[in-house]
Amino acid sequence: MATTKKTGAKKKKKKVAKKGAKPAAKKAAAAEDDDTIYTPEQLLEMVEKGEIEPDYIDEPPNTMTEENWEKFVLGEITWAQLEGMTMEEAYAIADLGYTFYEQGKYDDAQTIFEGLVIGNPYDGYFHTMLGAIYAKKDMHEEAAEEYSIAIELDPENIAAYVNRGELLLQHGEFEYAMDDLKAAIDLDPNAEDPSGIRARALAAATAAIIKEILEKKGMGGDLR
Repeated sequence: MATTKKTGAKKKKKKVAKKGAKPAAKKAAAAEDDDTIYTPEQLLEMVEKGEIEPDYIDEPPNTMTEENWEKFVLGEITWAQLEGMTMEEAYAIADLGYTFYEQGKYDDAQTIFEGLVIGNPYDGYFHTMLGAIYAKKDMHEEAAEEYSIAIELDPENIAAYVNRGELLLQHGEFEYAMDDLKAAIDLDPNAEDPSGIRARALAAATAAIIKEILEKKGMGGDLR
């Protein structure tokens, strides 16, 4: 999974002493010039006493505009984007959710990806990961639904095909499972994607098992 990290230098806010400030205020201002570090509580106390005052206040941009609401209604932007969350930020959160998933913390991972799916319902990767989490928790019906949504959003989502195919195999839906595995294999003709390689292994094992079952029943023949 690609990791997207957001970095950026923090702005340093300069505090300006008021006119006619007391010696303590002048001392505080001088201390700031010497890069003295104050705790948030100390700064708040100094502001309340009038010893210093911020020269500006950062305000978050207003994303709840009429234009953005119209885009949301038309499906051009997601709820997360309407609230001001960028996809870079969403994928940074997804990285944390994936870490929880790898650590076996499925409840924590579920909480994160359910939130991401609500905020970004058109992202196939988020649905695929939520499906994988549901599958680990034996919520097979919910997992299959998430995989299906992921495939609908991204018909070239190899992992979603393979994961759904594996679920179908577990429930004895061999024909539909083989359709999903074949779709994954077709999307990865050179066997370069790990999911495509897994699809080939599952398909071969399934074909061998079904052939053995048919032969035991005296039917013989191939899977298809």
